[in-house]
Amino acid sequence: MIHMLSLIDGLGFDPFIRGLLSVLVGVVVLIGGTYLLVATNSGSRTGGLIAGSALFGWMMLMGIFWTVYGIGWRGTPPTWQLVEIIPNSLDVAESPRAQDLGFALDEVSPADGVTSADPDIAQAEAVAYVSGNEREFADWRYLSTSDPTRGEATSFASEYLSEFEIYDSASAYLPLQFGAFNIGGKPLLDPEISANDPTRNQWVETFTDAPKRVLHKLDTMTLHAIHTEELMVIQVQGVVDQATLPGEAPPVARVDPEKPVYNVVMKRDRGGPLPWLFGGLRFTPAMFATFNGIMFAVFTYALHVRDKHEAEILANA
Repeated sequence: MIHMLSLIDGLGFDPFIRGLLSVLVGVVVLIGGTYLLVATNSGSRTGGLIAGSALFGWMMLMGIFWTVYGIGWRGTPPTWQLVEIIPNSLDVAESPRAQDLGFALDEVSPADGVTSADPDIAQAEAVAYVSGNEREFADWRYLSTSDPTRGEATSFASEYLSEFEIYDSASAYLPLQFGAFNIGGKPLLDPEISANDPTRNQWVETFTDAPKRVLHKLDTMTLHAIHTEELMVIQVQGVVDQATLPGEAPPVARVDPEKPVYNVVMKRDRGGPLPWLFGGLRFTPAMFATFNGIMFAVFTYALHVRDKHEAEILANA
């Protein structure tokens, strides 16, 4: 009784009671109003079947859109799980593919293709250099500093570096400028299409890039539903110890080339009961769409049986 009273005391009118009443009123007005209008013309039972079919059909379509775009009632988002943290060279990595990258980096580097001092242009040149020499880099892809996948993986790598006490704080190291590599997973969209370039013509982007985005989405959802394991390597290195003078801003952190490089190897965990086929992010809305699709089929089949029964009665009459 005490626990129940404490629960009731914790329920405030705003937003809990207000939100609950808003949802109930919306359900009664939308679904009940539809049923009331249909039932006046076709009867209570047939009206209920029609209203139920419309409701479950609409929720099935909504679940399909949620599944395609990964929005709405989403499941567990994908994460990066730690495989190993290797100091200095990847040559001694347990993962064979990480070893291949280590052997490749001993010979070549993304920085070999950089000629510009501008950071943005340098990143684009590094991406183009690695893309044109995939065999030399053992089919690993280089991710630029503006790539969202790299940013997400770097945050996970920082957590693992802190968890295993490799560094005392996040300010004690920096991710290397040309130290993020990815392999496996689903095919990626063309970087020129996925990038938001303000200098590009909007009409060109609408009529040329939009169809490519749609085809890429269909391709990754159907032809490449089953794909290989996705690995990520993030390289970090300690910074130069610099004293902060009183009354001045802290100096800009710089990588210390004398300190060891730590390679954080991670693999993509897509979540869900079937991560190799269906990610956890879209599993929940997909099950929502499937359930409502089954209910839609049941209600429409009941309507079909009812129509056939009425047709037989009219034929006999």
